[in-house]
Amino acid sequence: MAHHSLAGEFDTTKNIELRGTITKVEWTNPHIYLYLDAVDKGQTVKWQIELGSPNQLVRQGFKKGDLPVGTVIRASANPARDHSNTCSTRKITLDDGTPVFSRSSTQY
Repeated sequence: MAHHSLAGEFDTTKNIELRGTITKVEWTNPHIYLYLDAVDKGQTVKWQIELGSPNQLVRQGFKKGDLPVGTVIRASANPARDHSNTCSTRKITLDDGTPVFSRSSTQY
């Protein structure tokens, strides 16, 4: 399966902010995915959040168990161009503001 271009799949000119509870974690190549239940106007909305590759995140100090199911996070992300509830994460923080992940080290 070919790797996609970030700008080809996600609108890098737009940023969305999500807050929700992690319901599933897929730690696989080529990308790690978090599944999130976010609340929007009183309704639960399910999101698929794409992160970098496991190898890339391990080099940044991110570990497989850092974001277990049930953790409440805030995600800053680029939305999918197809308008699905999929996004590419720019930054993740715990609900208390503690930084967990950033696409680049300059974004904290």
